[in-house]
Amino acid sequence: MHWLYDPALTAESTQLPATEAMHAKSLRLRIGELVSVTNGSGMVALAEMTSENSYSIREVEKHDSASPRFHLVQALAKGDRDELAMQTCVELGLASVTPWSADRSIVRWDGKEAKNQTRWQQIATEAMKQSQQAFRCEVRPLATTKQLIATGTALVLDPKSETSVGDILPLGDDVTLVVGPEGGISEAEFELLESKGFQRVKLGKSVLRTSSAGPAAMAALQFASGLWD
Repeated sequence: MHWLYDPALTAESTQLPATEAMHAKSLRLRIGELVSVTNGSGMVALAEMTSENSYSIREVEKHDSASPRFHLVQALAKGDRDELAMQTCVELGLASVTPWSADRSIVRWDGKEAKNQTRWQQIATEAMKQSQQAFRCEVRPLATTKQLIATGTALVLDPKSETSVGDILPLGDDVTLVVGPEGGISEAEFELLESKGFQRVKLGKSVLRTSSAGPAAMAALQFASGLWD
């Protein structure tokens, strides 16, 4: 069953937003076909398509957000590796992502912050629908190291750390994961992050790419927290 997104969804809704109607048309949805429509805030409607851009709601469900909630701080990286990391984490149930302009980030958003934030939000929305989730990941504005905030259990991935992700259980209601760029996180950044309450942790013996480190850490912590039961 295909999922569609309407931030203004109510129990009386019948029309898809223009952009989502275009998506529905590209899916070649047939009249009478069942779809799920979510508002991205926990509400999901089972609906029957009545035209290319309209539907009739059969039933409505309200979902609670999972705990802990995960927040990714993803360093900008070349080759769309940052977007891939964010997209995969969204498929795992990411609550928010903050693009991070790290010292060693090769990619820069200078002058294109709003445009790229919008692009990331579009990717996050599509990933939400593809993975059939009721909550949309919030893409926050681009941040520098000084602007980063530790929310809940705050972790920064460091392959040289003596502490493993499995050593910091139990987790709080929120978990913040910081993932560096291809060139790694500078010692000055580590020290600044630690002063903000972030703790260095490693992921086993492997050194993962920036595109895979965040999803691997998030999946490991979700499993350890019982979210995969």
